[in-house]
Amino acid sequence: MATFKGKTEDGGAPFLNASFWKKGVKVSGRVLRPFDSENGKCYELALGDAVKVGEREGVKHASVGGLKGFIMALSAAGLGSLLEGDFLMAECTGETKTDKGAPMINFYVEVIRPEKGD
Repeated sequence: MATFKGKTEDGGAPFLNASFWKKGVKVSGRVLRPFDSENGKCYELALGDAVKVGEREGVKHASVGGLKGFIMALSAAGLGSLLEGDFLMAECTGETKTDKGAPMINFYVEVIRPEKGD
């Protein structure tokens, strides 16, 4: 008989929110799973290199998505969404002023989608 155990704290990953992204900041990793949030489609990533998120050092799993600039960059790449197993590189290229009070974070993205069977 198999036994499975898990904790809520281990099931999530901190968000790479707008305050994380500064011009030149780059992350890359494999998409572990897509999920929905109140701000739209998001993705949990297994990062290639650990990052600092807020006060947390050495973060190897993080969530990204829900930022308009990120969604627009995916769309510009010809993608409506990411899929489990995709490899993502996302780099902040700056920000654009908006009339909503907070600037939009701009991104450059590259996505490698493995062929079936890879």
